[in-house]
Amino acid sequence: MEKFTDLSERIKHLKNAREILNEEYKQTDFHEKKVANPRTSVPPSPEDEEAIRLLTTIQRIDHYIKKYQDEQLKILKEQK
Repeated sequence: MEKFTDLSERIKHLKNAREILNEEYKQTDFHEKKVANPRTSVPPSPEDEEAIRLLTTIQRIDHYIKKYQDEQLKILKEQK
Protein backbone atom coordinates (compact mmCIF):
# COMPACT_ATOMS: atom_id res chain seq x y z
CA MET A 1 0.00 0.00 0.00
CA GLU A 2 3.02 2.26 0.46
CA LYS A 3 3.62 2.16 -3.30
CA PHE A 4 -0.01 3.19 -3.88
CA THR A 5 0.39 6.17 -1.52
CA ASP A 6 3.65 7.16 -3.21
CA LEU A 7 1.93 7.09 -6.60
CA SER A 8 -0.93 9.20 -5.22
CA GLU A 9 1.55 11.82 -4.04
CA ARG A 10 3.30 11.85 -7.40
CA ILE A 11 -0.02 12.28 -9.21
CA LYS A 12 -1.00 15.10 -6.88
CA HIS A 13 2.28 16.94 -7.49
CA LEU A 14 2.06 16.43 -11.25
CA LYS A 15 -1.50 17.74 -11.32
CA ASN A 16 -0.41 20.82 -9.38
CA ALA A 17 2.46 21.40 -11.82
CA ARG A 18 0.09 20.90 -14.75
CA GLU A 19 -2.31 23.48 -13.32
CA ILE A 20 0.50 26.04 -12.95
CA LEU A 21 1.75 25.47 -16.49
CA ASN A 22 -1.76 25.58 -17.88
CA GLU A 23 -2.34 28.97 -16.22
CA GLU A 24 0.91 30.22 -17.78
CA TYR A 25 -0.16 28.89 -21.18
CA LYS A 26 -3.56 30.58 -20.96
CA GLN A 27 -1.79 33.93 -20.64
CA THR A 28 0.07 33.53 -23.95
CA ASP A 29 -0.82 35.19 -27.23
CA PHE A 30 -0.76 31.77 -28.90
CA HIS A 31 -3.58 30.60 -26.64
CA GLU A 32 -5.55 33.74 -27.46
CA LYS A 33 -5.12 33.04 -31.18
CA LYS A 34 -6.31 29.44 -30.67
CA VAL A 35 -9.36 30.61 -28.73
CA ALA A 36 -10.19 33.20 -31.38
CA ASN A 37 -9.91 30.59 -34.17
CA PRO A 38 -10.93 27.24 -32.65
CA ARG A 39 -11.77 25.53 -35.93
CA THR A 40 -8.64 26.47 -37.82
CA SER A 41 -5.01 25.52 -37.49
CA VAL A 42 -3.03 28.39 -36.05
CA PRO A 43 0.52 28.38 -37.40
CA PRO A 44 2.99 29.16 -34.63
CA SER A 45 5.28 32.14 -35.00
CA PRO A 46 8.77 32.44 -33.46
CA GLU A 47 7.21 34.40 -30.60
CA ASP A 48 5.02 31.40 -29.79
CA GLU A 49 7.98 29.15 -28.97
CA GLU A 50 7.45 29.42 -25.20
CA ALA A 51 3.74 28.57 -25.53
CA ILE A 52 4.61 25.50 -27.61
CA ARG A 53 7.09 24.41 -24.92
CA LEU A 54 4.40 24.83 -22.28
CA LEU A 55 1.98 22.70 -24.30
CA THR A 56 4.60 20.01 -24.83
CA THR A 57 5.41 19.93 -21.13
CA ILE A 58 1.72 19.73 -20.21
CA GLN A 59 1.34 16.76 -22.57
CA ARG A 60 4.32 15.01 -20.98
CA ILE A 61 2.88 15.59 -17.53
CA ASP A 62 -0.44 14.15 -18.70
CA HIS A 63 1.44 11.07 -19.92
CA TYR A 64 3.01 10.49 -16.50
CA ILE A 65 -0.24 11.12 -14.65
CA LYS A 66 -1.89 8.43 -16.78
CA LYS A 67 1.07 6.08 -16.29
CA TYR A 68 0.91 6.43 -12.50
CA GLN A 69 -2.87 6.04 -12.47
CA ASP A 70 -2.50 2.84 -14.50
CA GLU A 71 0.03 1.58 -11.95
CA GLN A 72 -2.41 2.37 -9.14
CA LEU A 73 -5.15 0.45 -10.93
CA LYS A 74 -2.81 -2.50 -11.32
CA ILE A 75 -2.02 -2.44 -7.59
CA LEU A 76 -5.72 -2.33 -6.72
CA LYS A 77 -6.46 -5.29 -9.01
CA GLU A 78 -3.63 -7.29 -7.45
CA GLN A 79 -5.05 -6.74 -3.96
CA LYS A 80 -8.42 -8.31 -4.85
